[in-house]
Amino acid sequence: AADSGAGELDVVVFPWLAFGHMIPYLELSKRLAARGNAVTFVSTPRNLARLPPVPAHLSARLRFVPLPLPAVEGLPEDAESTADVLPDKMGLLMKAMDGLADPLAAFLADAVAAGRRPDWIILDFCHHWVLPIADQHKVPCALFQILHAAIAAFLGPRWANAAHPRTEPEDFTVPPKWIPFPCTTFFLRHEAQWVAGAFHANASGVSDMDRLWHIWERCRLTIHRSCEELSSPISSESPPSLPGSCYRRCPTTVMKTTHKTAQAVSAVPRSYDGWTTSPSSLSSTSRWAARHH
Repeated sequence: AADSGAGELDVVVFPWLAFGHMIPYLELSKRLAARGNAVTFVSTPRNLARLPPVPAHLSARLRFVPLPLPAVEGLPEDAESTADVLPDKMGLLMKAMDGLADPLAAFLADAVAAGRRPDWIILDFCHHWVLPIADQHKVPCALFQILHAAIAAFLGPRWANAAHPRTEPEDFTVPPKWIPFPCTTFFLRHEAQWVAGAFHANASGVSDMDRLWHIWERCRLTIHRSCEELSSPISSESPPSLPGSCYRRCPTTVMKTTHKTAQAVSAVPRSYDGWTTSPSSLSSTSRWAARHH
């Protein structure tokens, strides 16, 4: 927008309550602000207080909005991020995060009433409930996935998992059946236990994958954190894709950079219910991405 002279964009950024997510979202926010856009970073008070400082020259375009995290029985007091809880409490943290729906809706309604309707809301894998709130105010949503696009291919869309169910960790130690070419992508046994758990409901009542599938199926835009060293086909002018039988609709690359912290971005229509990746990225990066979740 800044380069084209069309004026700045107003973007709301809303990451999951993990610093492995908040830091990449903050980096994306700084890059957007540096390009002349207004960015509102939304999280809980303690998380915002623990983020690294923003460069002074970006402070006018990057503001932080705290939303108090509701109390949930069994969740330690003052626990606001995954750094504050043991793994067995992650579901409770997600349940508490779901309680931010009303405060976020109020924040968005106030912004629209004040004439500051956001142009985009950039949300995380777990924020499926943001979509209907955004729809009420006619604000499009973009999903920013901090993991490499190859992970999206390995996890697969809802329809592929319905056709080829995977319920046990062992199912994730081999390539998924919907990849139609020779592939060495798989998870190690301890990694497979983690990813298999994402397909089962946790203490929040919703599985991680149900949240992600809902967002994949309804988001206008998906942003994949990637780089040319790992994913040169994704960031090329004409990225190769899996055959049409695996796609419900072909995505279109709308933005790319060549920096090591590049963002490969694909526009996804509302009716799209598939996923995107490239063959060469699948064979070498899934295990790397899983370890950096």
